[in-house]
Amino acid sequence: MHVILTILKILGILLLVILGLLLVIVLSVLFVPVRYQLEGEKTSPGWSEANGKIRVSWLLHLIHLRIQYREKKLDWECYLFGVPLKKAGAALKRWKKKRRRKKAQRRKEQRKQAAQKAAQAQKAAVERKEKEKPLQIEEKARTAEKEQRVEEKQIESERSKTTEPEAKEAKTTESETRKTDATITEKQDTDKPKETELTKTEPEKTENTPKKETISEKLPRFWTRCKKIIGSILGFPGKLKKKLTNIRLTFRGFCDKIKQWRTLWKEESTQAALHFLTEKGRKLIRHVLPRKIRGSITFGCEDPALTGQILGAVAIAYPLYGKGVAVYPRFEEKILEGNLRMRGRIVAACLLWQAWKIYRNPDVRKTLKKIR
Repeated sequence: MHVILTILKILGILLLVILGLLLVIVLSVLFVPVRYQLEGEKTSPGWSEANGKIRVSWLLHLIHLRIQYREKKLDWECYLFGVPLKKAGAALKRWKKKRRRKKAQRRKEQRKQAAQKAAQAQKAAVERKEKEKPLQIEEKARTAEKEQRVEEKQIESERSKTTEPEAKEAKTTESETRKTDATITEKQDTDKPKETELTKTEPEKTENTPKKETISEKLPRFWTRCKKIIGSILGFPGKLKKKLTNIRLTFRGFCDKIKQWRTLWKEESTQAALHFLTEKGRKLIRHVLPRKIRGSITFGCEDPALTGQILGAVAIAYPLYGKGVAVYPRFEEKILEGNLRMRGRIVAACLLWQAWKIYRNPDVRKTLKKIR
């Protein structure tokens, strides 16, 4: 029992450790913010020398993404536990190429060794054949002498046998010639009635040739075609009426849908849902937008009136960037230069909480049901 209890204790501790790790991972994903940083710089009148950087990090730079634009070139790199994945992927590809090359070299060496072994085996076989050639020649000569003796004996025995059955063969040939003459005469008698049958079939074929159609046969076909044409002409107004009715019904359905959307828009539940969504959307935008903005911008147009209008629009957006950004207008020069740095953070738990509130709102659910 004591052993079983210790095993159960160890299993329970392991399960608790695994559950604790899972809980830590979930909480870190939900509550550890994703931090981002944006940097931009433009010092020349053209866009060729413009530079930009985007950095995104999570959990003390355990996962880090960097995107950089410099000299009309876009470069990116992702770091996992401080290891650059792009470089690691390139190193892995190089290692695979080296491995393939080594395998190819090994195969070539194996093929060379196999070819060398085959050549050595062929040489050994040729040497053996050269040694065995004189013995084989003597054996062949002996076998040839023996075969000649056997053939001579067979020829002598056949000659003695052929003299006796020659008289019998002469008698059989005479009887066969008589039979063949009788069969030839019978075939000639049978071929004559076949020729008469062929002569009879020829006039029958000439009788089966098609005749030309008369006017009385063509008239009913012409009449049926005319009937079809007249029927299609008479049925055209009915078809046109059906198409017009279908168009009217589709237009009426479209108008009914517009009325339904208007009534749905004017309902209190939809208005409340829209108000709720706008509030939550503002909160989400505030949460996502950068919290620190630093930099300076110098801009100007050749037309001073246009620069004044742009300056007024920038002044309206002052609550967004605050005191961190300095704006320098130039009314008599066309220029756009400056540098900007922005920092912000996004918490997944906040986004999920706002989404849950939107989902649980009764007005939003009512409007979604009506739309469906």
